[in-house]
Amino acid sequence: MASAPAAKANAAFVDEDYDLALALYKQAIDASPNDSSLYSQRAQTHIKLENYLEAAEDAGKAIELDPKTGRHHHRKGVALFNLEEYESAKSAFETGQALYGKNSTFKTWIRKCAAEMDDEAEEFHTGTHEPAKPTSTNGFSSSAVSPSTSQAASTSTAPSVLHGSPSGDEPSMPPPVDPNQPKYRHQWFQTQSVVEVAVLAKNMTKERVDIHIDQQHLRVVIKDAEGQQEYELDVELYGQVDPAASKHELLKSKTEIRLRKSDAIKWPTLEKSSQKADAYAKAPTAVPTPPVQQPKPAYPSSFNKKTVDWDKLESEIKKDEKDEKLEGDAALQKLFKDIYGGADEDTRRAMNKSFQESNGTVLSTNWKDIGKKKTECTPPTGMEAKKYGKE
Repeated sequence: MASAPAAKANAAFVDEDYDLALALYKQAIDASPNDSSLYSQRAQTHIKLENYLEAAEDAGKAIELDPKTGRHHHRKGVALFNLEEYESAKSAFETGQALYGKNSTFKTWIRKCAAEMDDEAEEFHTGTHEPAKPTSTNGFSSSAVSPSTSQAASTSTAPSVLHGSPSGDEPSMPPPVDPNQPKYRHQWFQTQSVVEVAVLAKNMTKERVDIHIDQQHLRVVIKDAEGQQEYELDVELYGQVDPAASKHELLKSKTEIRLRKSDAIKWPTLEKSSQKADAYAKAPTAVPTPPVQQPKPAYPSSFNKKTVDWDKLESEIKKDEKDEKLEGDAALQKLFKDIYGGADEDTRRAMNKSFQESNGTVLSTNWKDIGKKKTECTPPTGMEAKKYGKE
């Protein structure tokens, strides 16, 4: 049986009061810190509020506690996709698909991730993708770091080449590579409790990457195939971290490093500086603007090789989610949400009042009956209701 805070959090979520749901899920997690479903449901609440970094963190905790539930992997994948971490999102969806078996929702998301990854690769190969310049805005920063001096390219100017001479004897030559273009770069994100640093280097192996994390220092070294250093990120961090709780992971396109903050402050920069840190405050709710009626293009529109109709994919995902055959708590939650979504005001009041007053043991749609009296806790047959914190 769900605890009182968890039952109230679920009711607030169904009522689309996501801020209240977050506060109640925190209470429920404090009382039951090993309940994976609470972290998973809070991750879904963060997704509704578009707090995708926090959603990914909560979904990851749910997976750590219960790696066999596909729903946790699905929510992690959705959060990562919205963070444009398409490779990591695809991996999460593939793991969830392996657990759920034949489920078209996972297949659609995997296709969507693959399409985004193809687009990124196309941009890179056609030269339309430019490395991000050093920036810092609202918890995200990206900067390029040149390879070490031992591996730097020559700065001499390449000679001019006439493409397609009249005689046809001279082959066409590609334009010279910019010797100042960095080979690797890094970017960083942060939440209230975590700083994530991503070094964008493809197909790295454990033998080629050395990572050292101290209380206020991070050093990443990448070596070439011969063992020679070709990149170094050596940073004295802005704030202190917990090395024991920090970790890293090698992916196909990058190396991810998750640093656990010692203090819940917002770092203005990754590196130590004199800038003052800010305390975390809740971001103001954006005021929605009226939609503008425009033709909906198929993205990406800058390539002729392949286009993806995202509207079609979105409709497929919604259809798959509607037709998805859920089990257990997930099926029950979906049933309640469907009933609530199509109900009138009195029915909704009856559902909320009965569910909250009975600690999640009664769900009634009859307001005439429920509105007259308090709904008593009615545990299932064979079970006994006890007050929280008492034996």
